[in-house]
Amino acid sequence: MNFSEKLKELRKSKNMNQEQLAEKLYVSRQAITKWENGTGLPDIANLVAISNIFNESLDSLLSEEKSLMTKHQFLYESRTEYDLDEEKTIDIHFGIAHELIVEKTSSEKIEVLLASNKITSLGEKLKVKIDENKKRMDVDVKRTSELSDSTVKDELFIFLKIPQKFVALLELNGITENLKIRDIDFDNLEFAGKFLNGFVSNSKGHIELDTNSDLTVDISDFKGKIDFNQIKATSIITVKNGNAYLRRIGKSNSFVNENNQIIELSKSKKDEDLDSEEFKKYDFIVELAGYKSELKVIK
Repeated sequence: MNFSEKLKELRKSKNMNQEQLAEKLYVSRQAITKWENGTGLPDIANLVAISNIFNESLDSLLSEEKSLMTKHQFLYESRTEYDLDEEKTIDIHFGIAHELIVEKTSSEKIEVLLASNKITSLGEKLKVKIDENKKRMDVDVKRTSELSDSTVKDELFIFLKIPQKFVALLELNGITENLKIRDIDFDNLEFAGKFLNGFVSNSKGHIELDTNSDLTVDISDFKGKIDFNQIKATSIITVKNGNAYLRRIGKSNSFVNENNQIIELSKSKKDEDLDSEEFKKYDFIVELAGYKSELKVIK
């Protein structure tokens, strides 16, 4: 289903007419008509707004179009590249951003692309500092005092293009509204900080989410394991496709289904052999750890 068909279907599913959607997006009704007729696509800001209104990922909205996000069509950009020649742990502190996108590159360079439609002179207002030793690389995105938290939270997009053959462990630290992990295989990826919406698509590896904020995470075409390490959090995982095995460890944690009914599971053993034949029939494993947390599973 292309974007025009998807938009029309989502609008009608909410019993919303074109005028009502236009008001929510602060655009004309004619713009909605053009998008639904397939004679045009929204800009990045409107795509993000549509994604939020209908709780649909941008990857899902643009599944049959070449994503504007992938093409990086922004008004302002700043790019930093650094050669890698051996496997390393990469630790990235990005501060605050509206969206953080992690994807692979076929080159042997790590690439940090800062992009925005409203923040001018990105290369002057945001600096990427890289420190490297034999086994580790530290990447820090720092901003000047003239950029407020609110500005970068609303307007800054960060693309991390990773040469996956050189990454032993990828550590992400910061605050973002949207975290996207797509089209990449990795050994381990750890996120520490806060995010609201997570999207994992066409990827493989072990993901650890160390955050106590309430999350929504969409999973599509994923192989591996995803850990929710949370304390007193209520989160949601939507499994778009694939067969998931649920593991509950820690104290007073629970899984519920989309009707908020408890999914009865015995407490898993920490030393359980996840490489055994028993688990090979599953596409990925969802583990809930921590304390007094709940994870709703929507299929």
